[in-house]
Amino acid sequence: MFVGAAIEQVTFQLSYEDVVKSSEQRLAGLSSGGRIILGYVYPHIPIELFLAHGITPSLLWADPNVRGGFEGSIQTFACSLTRNLFSRRSMGGLSSFSGILLPNNTCDSLLNVGDVWRYRFPRDKIFRLTYPAARFDEDSVQFLAEELRLLSESLKNVFGRPFSQDDLRAAVALVNRFRDGAQMLYACRMVDSSLLPYGGIVRLVRNFLTFPDTGVIDQIIESALGASNRSEEAGELRTVNLLRKELLNGVLSDDKIAADSKRPRIIVVGGMTEPLAIESLFNAAGRFGEDVLVTDLLSFGFKTVFTPPVNLDSDPFAAMSRSVLSAPSEPTQEGLPKRLEFLKLLLSKLSINGLVICEQSFCDPDQFEAPSLLKVAAEAGVPALRLPIDPELSDRARLEGRIQSFLETLEGSVR
Repeated sequence: MFVGAAIEQVTFQLSYEDVVKSSEQRLAGLSSGGRIILGYVYPHIPIELFLAHGITPSLLWADPNVRGGFEGSIQTFACSLTRNLFSRRSMGGLSSFSGILLPNNTCDSLLNVGDVWRYRFPRDKIFRLTYPAARFDEDSVQFLAEELRLLSESLKNVFGRPFSQDDLRAAVALVNRFRDGAQMLYACRMVDSSLLPYGGIVRLVRNFLTFPDTGVIDQIIESALGASNRSEEAGELRTVNLLRKELLNGVLSDDKIAADSKRPRIIVVGGMTEPLAIESLFNAAGRFGEDVLVTDLLSFGFKTVFTPPVNLDSDPFAAMSRSVLSAPSEPTQEGLPKRLEFLKLLLSKLSINGLVICEQSFCDPDQFEAPSLLKVAAEAGVPALRLPIDPELSDRARLEGRIQSFLETLEGSVR
C-alpha cells in the first residue's frame, strides 16, 4: 500500500533507465534557462555550500544506456562508475553541467580519472575536494573546513557567485527539511516494510540529490507525514522515532525490532551503487520484489539521508565539515571495525534474514571489504549474497537469477 500521493507519483511511472533519461532532460532545461549546475560524484559533500553560492549541486547519474569504456584513456585503475561517467563525457554528454566536483583522495580510481579528465578535456571546469584521511576528530574537522574555504573561493572566482550567509541559512533549512522527512521514511520502513515501498523512498531521495528544491521536499514531507500517521495507528511510532534517533547518532541499542512478516527481510550494503538499480533488479527477480528490502546502507541512499545537520552556531565552514565527517558508516573517516560493528547491530536489531553485498565492478575498496562483511553476516547467522554489479547492469539476467535463487533459499527460514 502506498503512503501519500507523492510516493504513488514516483513509484509507478518510470523505469530506472527512464528516470535517468527524464532527469537529464530536466537538467538540460534548467541549464538552458541560465541555471549554474555543478555535478558531483561523491555524495558526502556539503550541498549547502553550493546553494550558498547560488549554484545548483546535482549528484551525477551513471547512465545505464551508455556502453564503451574508452580503454585508450581509462586503464584498469578505473571502476565501472567512473568509466561510465568518462564515457558519457567522451560521447558528448554531461553538457548541462557548468562544472564537476571530484573527491581528491577517497579512492585511487576517482583521483586518477580526475587527472585523465583534466588532460582529455582541458576546458571543463573541474573542482577538487580533499578529505582528511584520519577518523573523525577536531584536527580532521579543521582540515576539511579549510578545504571547503578554498573550494568556496574557487567557486566565487570561476562563476562570479560570492558566498552568501543568508543563502547558506536558507540552504541549511532546506536540507534539514529533506533529511527530517527522508529519515522518517527510512525508519518507518525498517520497522514495518509494508508501510511504503522502498522504490518510492529512494526515488524521492534521488530526486532531491538531483534537483534540491522545495517541490521535491514537499513530496518527501507529505509522504513522511503519511508514513508517520500509519505508524502511529499501528502503535509503532515510538519505536520508529527511537530508531531514527539511534541511526542519526550512530549508536544502536541491542533491543530487537520484532518482524511480523512471512517475507524475508534483507539489507543491501555497498558503496556508490544506485538504489534505483537495486530496486529494479529485485522487482525483476520476482518472488517478493522490493518488499523484502528493509533498508540499504548505500552511499546514494541511507548514508546521505542520515548525515547530521549543519549547526550554524559556529564557523560555517567548520560546521559543514563536522556534518560531512559525521555521516554514518562512511569509509572516508571511519575505520572498518566500527562500520562492521554497526552492520552487525543492524542485522540483529532489525531481525534481518539476508544480506546482499553490492560490489561495484573494478572497485578495489568494495572487493577488499566484501570478505569482512561476509564474516560479520556469518557471525550473526545471516546468509549473504555477493552481487557484482556495474551501472549498465550489463549482466542483468544473471544478477536477477542470483537474487531470485537467494530469495528462494531464504523463504524457508521465515515460514
